[in-house]
Formats: sequence, structure tokens, C-alpha cells
Amino acid sequence: MVQNEHRHLLPKSDDINVRLSLRGPLTTASPILSAQVSREYTTRSCTALRADVWTLLHYRSSLKERSRIQRASYVLELCVLVLISLNVVLAMYVSASPPGSAPVTTSDWYEIFLYVSTALFTIEYILRLWACVEDDRYTHPIRGRLRWMFRPMSLIDLIVLIPFYLEISMENRVSVSSRGVLTLRGFRLLRIMSFLHLERSYRAMKNLREIFALKKEELGVVSYLTVVIVLTSSTTIFFLENPAQPKVFTSIGTCSWWAIETITSLGYGDIVPVTAAGRAFSSLLAIWGIILFTIPGAILSSGFIEVMLQKQEQKNELAIEESIRLSMTRGLRSLSSSNLAFAGTPSTELYSPGEVTHKAQSSTSTTPYDCKTFAASAASIVRLQQQVDGLHASQVQIHAQLNRQESQLQTIAALLKESLAQLKPNDIAMPPFSAIVPPE
Repeated sequence: MVQNEHRHLLPKSDDINVRLSLRGPLTTASPILSAQVSREYTTRSCTALRADVWTLLHYRSSLKERSRIQRASYVLELCVLVLISLNVVLAMYVSASPPGSAPVTTSDWYEIFLYVSTALFTIEYILRLWACVEDDRYTHPIRGRLRWMFRPMSLIDLIVLIPFYLEISMENRVSVSSRGVLTLRGFRLLRIMSFLHLERSYRAMKNLREIFALKKEELGVVSYLTVVIVLTSSTTIFFLENPAQPKVFTSIGTCSWWAIETITSLGYGDIVPVTAAGRAFSSLLAIWGIILFTIPGAILSSGFIEVMLQKQEQKNELAIEESIRLSMTRGLRSLSSSNLAFAGTPSTELYSPGEVTHKAQSSTSTTPYDCKTFAASAASIVRLQQQVDGLHASQVQIHAQLNRQESQLQTIAALLKESLAQLKPNDIAMPPFSAIVPPE
């Protein structure tokens, strides 16, 4: 019986051939099986490479990846930042040339830098488009990539590429006239848009978007209040200063510029009230402007604190889950090692030397797979434990609710008993109906 159980636990011959075929060609395996295994191995290798590329390009996406990919991701991020900064500096240098002179076009270093920048940004965009299916949101090979292409950050990547290709295509086609030089210079100045590419590299940009999304209602109220104050103050100052300065306060639109200038404390001095009422109203508006512009700062500060607290709570939850997972994995590993040690105790049956060698090889080949199975089941055990905790909490709530209902029923029963006790003497003292109403 023990021998049959050991034979049942041994892997099948097909499984052994498949495992060995991954290491090297087999003479006993069929060509069809070898080709199928080769295709599966190639598919797995391509998928792993695509996942590594997505992790490499998705800067600081996870702290659980391999250290080599992390270092390579940081180096690539630094190179992209340097390339973007050089493009912005070069575009600013081109804008500093006099309007009548042609920009620098004949130098070799400029051409090399232009083509290298275009090639690097294009390769990065293509690799992102190829590897985006590794994200859970874009798993479909066609619709997922289309969804990724229409994301705001993907559109920014595409917009960044447009000035480079426009400059390459139009560099030899524009005329030497002033209009052609201005057209070429305009294409080169569009390269400053590559600075938008930096948003991907900073997680603080995402936090800022979350803050604005969290406080959009409060900021909307402040914006509405600002518009109302500008329109009201411009109308009021128009009726106060137009009779005294008709050439200065000509319309309500001009007075709106004065109101914005006063609220923001620009101090240009191009429009100044001269009447006493106008100056008094200007003083009140300037003080109110100081109060008005402190409100958005307080709103954004509170939103920043809330977002940071949420991030910290998420980090704490992840740390707790990771510690639970590690503890469960260690417990399962110790349990699996004890089970394997128990299963590997010497038997009282006698075997031939060939059978002993075969059993040793089979136990050696199955041990890593058993360990992997126990380690993989740790996450499912954690999820089941969470579900059990949730069911226990709901059971406690239901039990408390039943206790409250039982106490209420006991109170109602006590009140009924008291009412019956009060009604029974009155029923006994009442005379019969025949005594009240005499018979005819």
C-alpha cells in the first residue's frame, strides 16, 4: 500500500519529458512536442521581456521589482531628464538670435543632436506602446493599446515628437527669406514642449492632480466669488470715477482691468482713482483682495495634508499585508519542510537499488514544485483569512442586534404584564351587565 502511494505521488513520464525538454533536447521526445515546448518557451520569454520593459519605462512604479531593473530605470530617467533639458536650452538659444538672421543650421553637432533626440523619443514611445499591455488596464492587444494612446500622458509624448519631425521635414524646404526663417525658428521653439515630458518623472504631479480633484468644489466657490467681486467692483468704480476721469475709466471692461490689478496688488499705476469715494473703495478692495487670495492657499494646504495622510495609510496597510504574507509564507515553508521530512522517513519495505535511485530522483524533482505550491498558496490563505475576519465582524454585529431586539421584547413583555395587572381588579369590581340594565 505504501509503495502504491509513493508511485501515485511520482510525476508522470510526460511531465518529466516536458521539464527536461526545457533544459535541452530529448532523443525520446517527439518533434511536435519539442516544437510546442519551444513555442511556449519563446512566448514566455517575450512576455517576461515585455514586462521588464514596462517596468523599466514606468519610472518608480513598484518597489518589489528586481534591483537591477530599478537601477536601470533610474539611469534611464536621468538620461531623459538631461535630454529634455538640453533640448529646452537649445530652443532658448535659438530664440536669442536676431530676427533678421538665420538660425544655426549648418553645424554638424546640431544635426546629430536633433536626430539623436528624435530617435530616442521615438523609440521610447514605441516601446511604451508595445509594453503597455502588461498593465491591467490595457490587457487587450488592440483596444488596450488604443486606450493607452489616448491617455493624457501618451498624448503629451506624441505632441513632444511633432516638433522634431516638423523641423526635420521643413528644414530643407523653407526659403531663406525672413518668413521661412521665422517658420523654422517657430518649429524649433516648439521643442520647449518637451518640457511637458518631465511630468511623467515626478510623482508629485500626480499628488497635485489628486489635490485639485479633491478640492474642486471649494476652488470652484472661490473662483465664482472672485468673478463676482471683479464684476461688482468694476461696475462700482465706473460710476464713481467716470464723471471725474471719462478718458481713463472709459468702460466697465477697462474698470475690470483696474479691479484685477487692485485685487492682485500689481501696482502698475496706469489707472488711478482721484475722487475720495473712489480711493476709499479702492482701499477696501485691496484689503479684500488680500483676504480673498489667502483662501485658495488654505484650501490647497488642507488638501495636501489629506492626500499625504491617505498615502501614509495606504503604505501602512501595504506594510501590514506584506508582513502577514511573509509570516504566512514562513509558516507554510516550515510546515512543508516538516511534511517533507515526515514523508521522507525510511520505510520498512525492501527495494532494489534501481528503485531506490528512481525514488530519490523523483523526490528531488518534486520537492521544489511542492515548495512553490505552498509559497503560492500564502496569498490565497491571507485573502481567506480576511474574508473570515469580515464574516466574524458581521456575525458580531448581528449578535449585538439580536441582543438589542431581545431586550426590547423583554421590556414590551414587562409593560404588558403591568397593564394586565392593572386591568384585572377593575374587571372583577365591575357589576354584571344584567345589574346595570334591568330586564324588561
